[in-house]
Amino acid sequence: MRLASTVVRFLLLAGFLFVGQNLCFAQKDGDPISIGTYRVIHSNLLNEDRLLFVHLPEGYQDTQQRYPVLFILYAQLYNYVADAAIVTEKLGGTGETPPFIIVGVANTNRYRDLLPVKSRTIAESGGADNFLKFLEAELIPYVDKTYRTKQFRILAGPQAAAVFSLYALITRPNLFQATISENPFMNPDNAEYLLPLSGQFFRTRTALRHFLYIRCEKDEQGQALESARRFAAMLDSTKPNGFRVKVEFREPSGDFIPALPFSEALRSIFAGHKLPADFRTSSLQDILNYYEQRSEEYGFPVEPPDLLLTFEGGKLQQRGMLREAIAVFNHQLQLNPKSLNALLQLGEAYRGLGEFNEAKKYYKGFLDIRQTDAAFVQRRLGEMERMIDSSAAYRIEQEMRRNGIQSALKTYREIRGNPSRGLYFAENEFNAMGYRLMGAGKLEAALEIFKLNTELYPQSANVYDSLGEACLKIGDNEGALKNYRKSLELNPQNNNAREALKKLEKR
Repeated sequence: MRLASTVVRFLLLAGFLFVGQNLCFAQKDGDPISIGTYRVIHSNLLNEDRLLFVHLPEGYQDTQQRYPVLFILYAQLYNYVADAAIVTEKLGGTGETPPFIIVGVANTNRYRDLLPVKSRTIAESGGADNFLKFLEAELIPYVDKTYRTKQFRILAGPQAAAVFSLYALITRPNLFQATISENPFMNPDNAEYLLPLSGQFFRTRTALRHFLYIRCEKDEQGQALESARRFAAMLDSTKPNGFRVKVEFREPSGDFIPALPFSEALRSIFAGHKLPADFRTSSLQDILNYYEQRSEEYGFPVEPPDLLLTFEGGKLQQRGMLREAIAVFNHQLQLNPKSLNALLQLGEAYRGLGEFNEAKKYYKGFLDIRQTDAAFVQRRLGEMERMIDSSAAYRIEQEMRRNGIQSALKTYREIRGNPSRGLYFAENEFNAMGYRLMGAGKLEAALEIFKLNTELYPQSANVYDSLGEACLKIGDNEGALKNYRKSLELNPQNNNAREALKKLEKR
């Protein structure tokens, strides 16, 4: 009787324990918790230093991958940057969206920088064009030079930056590929200017690959809400090809500073990033093809998420497609050489194939990265080393791979006749070997190994159950009946044998 699928499900769960966790416990008592880094750049255009909050996605240092960038204006660490970091790590970790680099830009003179029109009540306002030049000519090149970025940028505009975000879209439509904003019509002077300007832009633009997400709260000023509704209605009737927009009117949150809708917006922008629930993977190429389509849709190269590769490779393992699973896990390891999931599952896949030296390599690779909370992997490594060193089943299987089943049977008899060699016999190891052979289509060889196991362990119900299954596979119904009956005689609680006999006796 085989328990392979149950074991694979357990291993997947075991593997997920490591997702998103630090690779080792390098922290010490009292160390600070950090979600990013302060950076300061000097702007010649603005003639001042600008403070940035930079958050790099989990695992950034372990790969050479590139990442899209989320730029947050009006940035405050605990209101916007921390919120965005939590959301992007969660969505990126589960594969619902790509992981992101976050760059928050702190204010110096917010109304000067973020309002395009000089307001009647704010004397220093109206410098949005110069700030836009700063983003385009100084900030974005600095980020692209300093970090591994992809050419996909999202602009997030809360408060006064909501006005700027819409202005940036209609005056530099190709600078960002998506916009997340609060109501951009909150400032009356700028609303009077932006609403007709945006109408003219969208009516005359034939194509625009961009996603605009705006959220308004229903307790905002009446004029601001009316402008947002007119803007949404205009886009319903006049929208460039490729332009996607979502304007939401939500009940008031009650927050003094409402949170930006990062989760909802990112899920909308990257709808379809996660494989559909009914997707059936038959090979790595199926997954690559899916993400090639997403790359075309989003406009930048998209890699399959790490967790998704673990799941899909695990499903292939459950279906006995171990070579196909190995291809998936190897691709996962190429993307992230320190992926604990990939290392663990490669060890398990090679173990399932009986290639124990290969399995050892990946278990060791896992433990080189992580030693804490890794008792399962340490046991697996010890098991592999013990089998390679002194397992009779391992010696017999290696001989069979080299010279066939008859040579393997000869090796078995030699080992049985020479106890001084110090090799041990284990029922479960011979049983696993038999199932590996059946999975590879080598039914006659599997039958011989299961027969050896009944010779070694004549009082085990399980060995007769497995031999009965092998007899069924080759069409020997009489042999199957005989062995299932023997299994049930030794273990009256063996429901598998009982059900098999019911089916056989009806034939």
